[in-house]
Amino acid sequence: MEKTGRRCRGGHGSGTDVEAGAVLPAALRVIRARRRPLLRSTLTAVALAGLGGLLVTTVAFVIARPAFARWWDERRQAHSQGDSYVPDSELLLHLIAAGIPFLLVILWLGCAALQTAHTRAVTGTARPARGSRRRLGSVVAVYVLRSVIVCSVPAAVFWPGLHLRPDTGRRALLLDVLTGPAAFVALVLRLGLTLAPAAAASGAGPLAALRRSWTLVWRPRAWWKALAVAVPAGVLTVGTFVLLLHAAGPLRRVVRPAVMACATDNPYVAYAAGLLAPTAAALLLTAALALPVVHTSFAVLHERLGEARTPAG
Repeated sequence: MEKTGRRCRGGHGSGTDVEAGAVLPAALRVIRARRRPLLRSTLTAVALAGLGGLLVTTVAFVIARPAFARWWDERRQAHSQGDSYVPDSELLLHLIAAGIPFLLVILWLGCAALQTAHTRAVTGTARPARGSRRRLGSVVAVYVLRSVIVCSVPAAVFWPGLHLRPDTGRRALLLDVLTGPAAFVALVLRLGLTLAPAAAASGAGPLAALRRSWTLVWRPRAWWKALAVAVPAGVLTVGTFVLLLHAAGPLRRVVRPAVMACATDNPYVAYAAGLLAPTAAALLLTAALALPVVHTSFAVLHERLGEARTPAG
């Protein structure tokens, strides 16, 4: 069983068959062959990520509780006087901004755990007795560094645009001129670093994984293969999330009355909980259904491009 991943790669040591179209079937073979340990790893990562997200959300609701109570009192007073009422949502915006870093850390940890497990399945290696936490930390560091690198160019363009004089024509023209190239550079960086998590999960350090991914992707006749895997992977992930979010819409009609009946009579709390429930459900189901295929595909591509880089001898 330890050699399943290597058999699924098909022994392309010469690099003559590193076809993008063969990556997905190979990834599905790995998942099928190692379905029990991969399913266990996936469910564990998704469950822990869900608990972490629930903890962050609960803390945010506790902090926002006085604001929700004030809004409800002010609304009742306005209603009794026949006036309309629009709550000041500045606190919620601050809470969202403060919670995003914690949610990103949870996301990176979950993705790192999944990528590590699926890379081990592809390479046919057992869980290391020592150094597993270090390897997981390397994958998390890769996600952090990649996000900073990819977002740095668009941020550098967008930030000055916010501080231009309120001259609509000049501002719009400058942003139109700069946004296109900045987005293109960000896409080039993102594609070049696509395989960095898989490289880190294979044992490379964070910086070495970034360099290895860049070298593998931007070799002649390799970048389009990475693109041919990355684009369907993105479409699969986003498409699955959108479909599940739409399917989970009815949860709002279940969560809001449940919160009103069991937790509080404040409609603002119920509305916020009903708004978050479908999004959380869609995110967790997307992680369970789509990300295993995506991470395994990237691990297969990383192994095949690495083999193609080394001539058979």
